Amino acid sequence: MILTSKFIDRERELEFLKDRYGSESAELIILYGRRRIGKTYLLQRFLSEVGGLYLLAEESETVLEDFSEKLADYFNDPVLRENPLRNWRAFFAYLSEKSSERLVVVIDEVQYVAKAHREFLSVLQKYWDTSLSKTKIMLILCGSLVSFMEGILSAKSPVYGRRTGAWKVEEMDFFSARKFHQMSLEEAIHVYAVFGGVPQYWADYNPGLGFWENIRRLVLSKGAKYYDEPKYLLREELRDVSRYFSILRAIALGYNRFGQIADKARIEKNSLGKYLSVLQEMGYVTEEFPVTGGRRGIYRISDNLFAFWFRFVYPLRGEIEMGLDVVEDIKVEFNHYLGFVFEKVAEQFLVGLNRAGRLPFRFTRIGRWWRKSEEIDLLALNERENKVLSIEVKWKELSEREARGILGDLERKIELVGLDGWEKSYGLVARKVDGKESLRSRGWLVWDLEDFEMLNPED
Repeated sequence: MILTSKFIDRERELEFLKDRYGSESAELIILYGRRRIGKTYLLQRFLSEVGGLYLLAEESETVLEDFSEKLADYFNDPVLRENPLRNWRAFFAYLSEKSSERLVVVIDEVQYVAKAHREFLSVLQKYWDTSLSKTKIMLILCGSLVSFMEGILSAKSPVYGRRTGAWKVEEMDFFSARKFHQMSLEEAIHVYAVFGGVPQYWADYNPGLGFWENIRRLVLSKGAKYYDEPKYLLREELRDVSRYFSILRAIALGYNRFGQIADKARIEKNSLGKYLSVLQEMGYVTEEFPVTGGRRGIYRISDNLFAFWFRFVYPLRGEIEMGLDVVEDIKVEFNHYLGFVFEKVAEQFLVGLNRAGRLPFRFTRIGRWWRKSEEIDLLALNERENKVLSIEVKWKELSEREARGILGDLERKIELVGLDGWEKSYGLVARKVDGKESLRSRGWLVWDLEDFEMLNPED
């Protein structure tokens, strides 16, 4: 559970659950997402508002007895307390009997039950078809093994076609994550660069210690809470992680084309696609294409902790194991790494402005564009109106002259995209830009960190 009194950026998920609760019909909901993403906190918040029974599955042979004890306590049932349920048929029959009125039952970390008791899902299917679907139960199956939970949603699953709703809980964006703590925008971007939008990581961050001391204590010390986090997350879902480690390490170092990854990771090209597909399904890698279209994509690590860990921690494990302080080694390259992260943050900033109607037009697509050696950090397109906003992103402090040069070069590069006849706008997002007003008076769109404060995360 996330140890914070704040309820951040989960309003849509909470509304989804409350809406399904209000249906008064039988509901079978699948809720899932990677570890530490805030699922349990969301469910406990939901139960605090509507009431219900929370059952946490553990890797134990006594899970049915544990659930029986919880049921006995919840329903004040002395008979069940003395005689625990002996099989899953009895468990679902008991729930069916108790669901003549609205009853919410959450089974958290359901993958432990389904893996240890292979009949669990098949028995659920039988009882859903024969009795549970005719009651007022709201049964929520929640899990952290993403590949397993998506398997539950697949056509091969016994409960396929029975679920009445499903929700994958995703990371928060930067502007929501920074609400965890009072800190400068610059420090928040540093934290996001390491921890992404995973709530538990932010909850464990102590802004009173400063950025690098936090990273030492949480990641860069043997025995630290997140020192081996990516390794544990991968091993939880995969049998052999060695090839996945090689692939992630290659991408983290900037080898992001298919052939480059194969060469650097020393994996046959005809096998690489399978491994990349698994990493994509798990949400750790994404394949990116030019926003205007193209057949050749590039691969990026989409989880910031994975990107940071494979870029900086994994190659320095020997030094860390010996108790050496590696912060100074990381600082040398960290600012360059921040540049890639800042592109993500800038895109989220523009999406927020777009929602709020604070741009010259409403774009319907945004992303990077590249061709050979030329690239544009962000292109925002409205294909119905033939309008494009071309944006460069720089994690730098720019003089007015430097900013003019960057914006002028954008006007050259946009001609390479091939959007003849389109209405074109040009923008710049940077750490700091001197002479912003002068640049804006020339028709350019210019933002820096100071302008980020105007974006309300609820916009």
